[in-house]
Amino acid sequence: MANVTDLPPAATPTFTQGGVPQPPVAATATPTTEGQTEGTTVAKPVAARTATPRGPSIHQIYALPVPIRTYPLPTFYPSNPVSLFHVLYTWLSQIILPPASEPSTIYKGAWSSKTRSIHVTDAKTIRALWEQGFFGKGSYSRSEPNWLRREQARKGKTANQVAEEYTNKRREERKLMKWDRARKEQEAIQRIKQQEAWVAPVGPLELLALPNSLQDVTALLNGIVNNDLFSETTTLTSGDVSSSQEIPPGNLTSQPNGITSSRGTSTKANGIPSINEEDVTAFPSMNGDTPGPETPIDDVSASSSSKRRKSVRFSPRVQSTTYLLSDPPSPSPGLVGSGKGLDRSFVNGNPLLSGPPDGPTATEFVLDKSAPESSSETSTTIVDKEHLQLMPEEAFYLSYALGTLSVLDPVTQKPLSVQDLFKRFRQCSYFPPRMTSLQPDDPFVLNYVVYHHFRSLGWIVRPGIKFGVDWLLYHRGPVFSHAEFAMVVFPAYTDPKWEGRQPPQRSWHWLHSINRVQSTALKTLVMICVDIPPPADDDDELDVSTMLKRYKVREFIIKRWLSNRNRD
Repeated sequence: MANVTDLPPAATPTFTQGGVPQPPVAATATPTTEGQTEGTTVAKPVAARTATPRGPSIHQIYALPVPIRTYPLPTFYPSNPVSLFHVLYTWLSQIILPPASEPSTIYKGAWSSKTRSIHVTDAKTIRALWEQGFFGKGSYSRSEPNWLRREQARKGKTANQVAEEYTNKRREERKLMKWDRARKEQEAIQRIKQQEAWVAPVGPLELLALPNSLQDVTALLNGIVNNDLFSETTTLTSGDVSSSQEIPPGNLTSQPNGITSSRGTSTKANGIPSINEEDVTAFPSMNGDTPGPETPIDDVSASSSSKRRKSVRFSPRVQSTTYLLSDPPSPSPGLVGSGKGLDRSFVNGNPLLSGPPDGPTATEFVLDKSAPESSSETSTTIVDKEHLQLMPEEAFYLSYALGTLSVLDPVTQKPLSVQDLFKRFRQCSYFPPRMTSLQPDDPFVLNYVVYHHFRSLGWIVRPGIKFGVDWLLYHRGPVFSHAEFAMVVFPAYTDPKWEGRQPPQRSWHWLHSINRVQSTALKTLVMICVDIPPPADDDDELDVSTMLKRYKVREFIIKRWLSNRNRD
């Protein structure tokens, strides 16, 4: 098995233990001294590095593909005779001073019949199995068992942030960017619709509503009326009113007898209409558009009127209760708070576009993130409650192929042998568990044959239930890149003794659906056919190595064929 490549060159950025990139240290230049001539070179002191210690790079952390160490000989190049001496020197040094036997460490796990998996609770064993081959899955995590570090970062115990926080932040930024792009596109569409729906004016009011027309006429008429026909105030008389009242033009005034003079009304004097500046909204808008509602301004004092009209005032900060395309997306629960209160400063669910809280009552619900935590929470030490779950195929590969794992029986607390472990995994691969009548096409045997085959070729094999497949193949691991291939396992009854036995039937709809999912996720779908050997009378008595040699694995890549793209 080939070893993983050595460390990257110095130009490659370093990473912390969680795989989060660290920003490079900026060099600070010292100012030149006075009197220095142009073109002279002055030795500058080396900038001091930051006090924050850097962790090892991910290439150092995940250097081993499996939890054993190998000592291969260097490569021999026929064109370079010096490489032969390098090979001989390495070979002789390993003979004289042989390295320690492997596996040097045997890890322990416990079989769980409830979850049908192997549980590993030791913290050092969890990190060792994950960093040396990406084995298992955290019980409280999606993949890497880092629940403890996430809790410490959430409660402020450590200054380091985990990769999930950076991922959530990037997703929120991407969501807001998409929303802003969609908003601009819809605004452009609305502008185009308004331009296309414009109709040439035909009526007198529409002609007056054109630019540079209404303002000129209004100024002209107001000047004539105010200077020649009217005094500084307007007097309204009525047969029922004994005394006249002076009303400033443009104000809303209510008389005791119900006679009102509102702003925007035109008063005729000698047959000449008077148009105020507020009459702009009196004309109807083009294309049937109506102006928005306006709150009337009530300037009447309580002593001047006994019958005062009621007005409804709308708050300018009312939030919409219906879904609109212009509304920004809702934030993730982590941005809103820890559930202790509601942040009223969010506008339509967007914290980045929000302003100050509306009203004094909203400040009662704003979370004070700068307030210290309770004494009980800060004084309590966070206990790691997470354990590593190993699938039966992963546990059996570590136990049988590598010999680095010992699985304990939950009842007797004694380690299970490889033969007993193999039989128990085969029995529990059925639902409900089958104690007798085990067949060569047991689900565990099929999946383990494929797992062992690709692991021996140097691939990192991970469960593929997230994408609806059996296994995912990584080139070096999920920390370095995404999975390249998605595999679906099928039994193949090619032996003549299986005459009449057919594999499980799958429809074309299923094939197109799963192929579309993998194409969307930029993965290649691989159909794995495992040739099932014929049943024998002594299958239960055969050892594991003899039984596994009878299986053969074949791979078929499924790709979507398009006539305009695949013409060769």
